[in-house]
Amino acid sequence: MSNMQLQNSKQVEKDLKKLFKKYGIEKKITVEKIKKWIWDADGPAMEAVNKYNKKCFQLFPEIEDIDELNNVMQVFVSAWNTFPHKELDGKSPEQMMQGLAEEEPKNKKNQGNMPRVRVGDNEMSFEEFEAMLKEMEKAQKPFKRWIEKDALPKYEKYLEQMMRNPRTRENHYDVAEIFFQRVLHVGFVDLESIRPEFAWKEFPLWWSTHVLCSKLTPAKVRKSLEELFKFIDVVYS
Repeated sequence: MSNMQLQNSKQVEKDLKKLFKKYGIEKKITVEKIKKWIWDADGPAMEAVNKYNKKCFQLFPEIEDIDELNNVMQVFVSAWNTFPHKELDGKSPEQMMQGLAEEEPKNKKNQGNMPRVRVGDNEMSFEEFEAMLKEMEKAQKPFKRWIEKDALPKYEKYLEQMMRNPRTRENHYDVAEIFFQRVLHVGFVDLESIRPEFAWKEFPLWWSTHVLCSKLTPAKVRKSLEELFKFIDVVYS
């Protein structure tokens, strides 16, 4: 580890300790514990970092101020990038990036080669992948318009009428909004094309590792989806 990287590591440790003290959680979490979470993180990159972030945010009371939330997030992002990972052979992402930067001059001769993209069982050129995304976005336009202009506004009013508890209404609406965002991202073009397994199994499990500030369990996410589809059945059938 270079002197600069060592200084960065020491600064991140100070920032973490300061954050723990600010929120009064220094008795239940330590810098060494954070380092262990990072060292042991495994699996696909995005899933690993989201699981780590989820565990970190569960240490805190709910943070409603967006600037403060961003400040807290930045400390843990810095820790993730600075401390070593077992999956990276004991290096940090920062060290890996430095190594790539040093290798870049050797690889300039390959700059003209565009990467190929794998989608499911198919491999395609980057240009083909871009064309596929444009076609998908075009096909999704009516569905996206229905979600944003009709379904979600009506669902919000429905929840106001049916649910007395503001937090319950907020949770149900958040699940619906993020569910539709995920549905569009995955590539479904209408309600009928959404696979039941996606709604009742894949999305609730995805929620538990990707929605950082939520304490909803997969079972509660499924309960909210039941409410959403009950509304859709009543209003649109």
